[in-house]
Amino acid sequence: MALTCIAIILGLAHLLTAKPLDCEPLVPETIDNATMTKLLGKWFYVAGASQHPHTLKEMELIKNAYYFIYPSSHQDNFPVTQVMKLKDKCVVDNSSYISVIWDNFTMILHGPNKTAIAQLNKSRSEDTMTLYHIDGTHKELSISARAQNVSTEQLEEFKTQVACLGLKEEETFYSLDKDLCPMEEESDKKHSVELVEPSLA
Repeated sequence: MALTCIAIILGLAHLLTAKPLDCEPLVPETIDNATMTKLLGKWFYVAGASQHPHTLKEMELIKNAYYFIYPSSHQDNFPVTQVMKLKDKCVVDNSSYISVIWDNFTMILHGPNKTAIAQLNKSRSEDTMTLYHIDGTHKELSISARAQNVSTEQLEEFKTQVACLGLKEEETFYSLDKDLCPMEEESDKKHSVELVEPSLA
């Protein structure tokens, strides 16, 4: 009994000494032409967290991914090329694009299989892109970066935001930093590449 009490006391002491989360509300980034210009180019998908069961299954399949956002003659639409490794299969998607809703600081990703709405959030680093995905009552957050390997500070900012949103560790998935897929279809015995052709409206 004494050992049990000691264990309980030690457990409570740990809770009392644990640092409280420094939670700050997510602040939407103003989306204008200057913002979109900064977002153009190559991004590496780093991590994602979600409460949605279907999205969790998708995140579990993604070993790593990177994507390109391109300028367009369409004022509100920006073509996107995504290169993903889903388990051991490489998928190159040239059919997606982002449409911007300038009034409420949101972006809509039109993919080959679904459409996702996200809010671009302010970040301490200009080299990261944090998106709060709007999906009904389910909370979802993702981070991408200009470099494949992010700094400790960048990752800690994301982890804090995830925890403050009430997302759990088991609902968070991180990409692997090796065996990236090639962008174009190549005769590479290590990879099976599937191309999704563009269909930008």
